Amino acid sequence: MTKLQHPALITLMAGRWDDAFGDLHHLSEETLGAECAQRLLDKCGDRRAIQSEIRETVDELYKRGTHQAGELALAWSMMTCRPSYPPSFRSVLPQLQYALDAADLSADDDGDCRERLRIWWAAGAGDYVREKRSPFALAAAVLAGEIEKESALVSLAHEVDVAKWFRSPHVGPTLTVMPASRATKLNSHNRPFAEILDKELPLVCARNLDQARRRLSNEFPHASAAIAALFRDLREGEPIKFRPTILVSQKPGTGKSRFVRRIATAIGLQHVHRYDGAVSDGQFSGTSKGWSNTEASVPARAVLASRTGNPLVFIDELDKCSGGRGSLNGSLTSALLPFLEVETAKSYRDQSLDCELDLSMASYICTANDVSLLPDYLRDRFRIVRVPAPRLVDLPLLASSVMEDLAREDPERAGDEPLAPDELMVIAKAWEKAGFSLRKLQAIIRATLEARDAHAMRH
Repeated sequence: MTKLQHPALITLMAGRWDDAFGDLHHLSEETLGAECAQRLLDKCGDRRAIQSEIRETVDELYKRGTHQAGELALAWSMMTCRPSYPPSFRSVLPQLQYALDAADLSADDDGDCRERLRIWWAAGAGDYVREKRSPFALAAAVLAGEIEKESALVSLAHEVDVAKWFRSPHVGPTLTVMPASRATKLNSHNRPFAEILDKELPLVCARNLDQARRRLSNEFPHASAAIAALFRDLREGEPIKFRPTILVSQKPGTGKSRFVRRIATAIGLQHVHRYDGAVSDGQFSGTSKGWSNTEASVPARAVLASRTGNPLVFIDELDKCSGGRGSLNGSLTSALLPFLEVETAKSYRDQSLDCELDLSMASYICTANDVSLLPDYLRDRFRIVRVPAPRLVDLPLLASSVMEDLAREDPERAGDEPLAPDELMVIAKAWEKAGFSLRKLQAIIRATLEARDAHAMRH
């Protein structure tokens, strides 16, 4: 048995948001570096600014691609969860449950963590949408008896049905990804995979496609070709499966990564497994079962995290992986090949799990700025779709989408008036100078709204 070591589990035990922030900042300071750590401290007093800074910190940590950085990224992601907005828990809870199930804790620590995590699951299911306090304070209040909520207090032993939490309400098709007849005994590192061993996992089916397409067309007016291409792969009520696709734009900041996450949510996929091609560690296909820190392949981990048979694996900046011959990053291009062909993916032998997996229903969408850097054998297996940079004519729709994003992050923004024509004119000039980057547009609109608030307070 070990003490609490995973930063996300340590964070889970905090009783207040401020306490969690302080403990996590201390744990992360060396990894983040002095500059990033100081930015977090500088913005800690501004609720909206610190949430934005935390999200940027999470992205930066995931880009590093190391095990330690990934654990810290999960812990920092917990700081963005709000009971008043249950979807904010979506990307955190499965990974947090996985971390707890994989930890070898004492009985007391394990029980304390599971009590709190049950309350987080209840908050993610929408049981506490009227609560304004953080999930840390909420969990402390429930455990202290200050809040009576039967669904959060009912004992679930050691199991949480993650698949049920993600599954569509209607009964649909399933797939046994990890049949017991093709598996060997799992070692201690891969113990969490016992939850999907010989289990029929749901295949998430596409739903509300017409509505989703209209919403995405309004949100990404410059990406009409990508929307058309991806939606050609989908059929209403049938399992979601995309052709392997690379979204290409010559300029960064066109919103490709955000587009992938949005299309997944719009059609019913609640989990996107992101892999950073720029800092990949050469372990996309997993590591040998004989290694002391063996790890399953990325697609297998995506299945476990989503508890579905057709997860979406999102590889960001695929073109950045093409290093010289023999480089670890360069090996990603060859590691991808068996997953892209249905025949080989259907009976993929994962070297860490030592099991033959059926990964034929997994989808792969990548982003890149220059596909000429990729080898021919990889380009031949992907559909390449160009995503042009947004234009000034797209500004009204894009600005409206950014306003909706800000309202999701901060409920107080839900009542903001639409941007006025004169405000849009000022935003357009600033955005043009910024090179039409969607990242810069978000910052410009946020600054515009803050200036509007300051003006209203003076008058």
